[in-house]
Amino acid sequence: MKKYLIEGLLIFLSVLGAFGLESYRERLSEINLKNKLLNQLLTNIREDIDQLKNVQKTLDLTLESSRILLKDHIGSKAKLDKAIIAEKFSDLRTMNISFFPQYGIYNQLLSSNGLENIKDDTLKKKLIYVYESLLMRTAAADPILDEMRWKSYMSLSNEIIVIPSEKTKRNLSLDLPITILEIENYFIGNNYYKSKDVLNFYNQVILYVNQYKSGLKNVNIALDEITILIEDELKS
Repeated sequence: MKKYLIEGLLIFLSVLGAFGLESYRERLSEINLKNKLLNQLLTNIREDIDQLKNVQKTLDLTLESSRILLKDHIGSKAKLDKAIIAEKFSDLRTMNISFFPQYGIYNQLLSSNGLENIKDDTLKKKLIYVYESLLMRTAAADPILDEMRWKSYMSLSNEIIVIPSEKTKRNLSLDLPITILEIENYFIGNNYYKSKDVLNFYNQVILYVNQYKSGLKNVNIALDEITILIEDELKS
């Protein structure tokens, strides 16, 4: 009887040990997958930060040109040459440039339970906040700027029209599908300086682009913080 009890106990311990070993292997596999995804996410975030910088530079061009046009419109001094007005107005075509972050690896973290395996609660909360709240709030400005640009260009067509050629004047960035084209022709109406619609357009561009830039700045700060937290997580 004692012999059977010992054999049964050994079998039980063997089965229990096998389950424990398999559970350990699964846990180790999940952690390795989490670390692999975090490494990939780190690469994506750095690429997104570079894209953010390029978008910010493009928006700075929009702001600079809109400020020059606004100052010229309301100023009492000698007005800008029409060719310069056309050039600066053409620069405003970049006002609706968008930032497109990469969500793929974050979604993989969610679907593989990788997010749950992150040790640092601060990193976990920051990832959820940025990818499920901050980025979406920032993206909400895109359709507003798209619609504003389209409607404004249509409504101002009696006052100013700038016709681009097919020749590229300069590329703003190799990473962004934005180019500044040479101006083929332009029309500036006699009531251009009397138009409150023109004045309001320049004012609204400055207002909304500054708001959009502020949102992107917050995204940049958050991504920089996540980068540091991920590096610490991978070292631990």
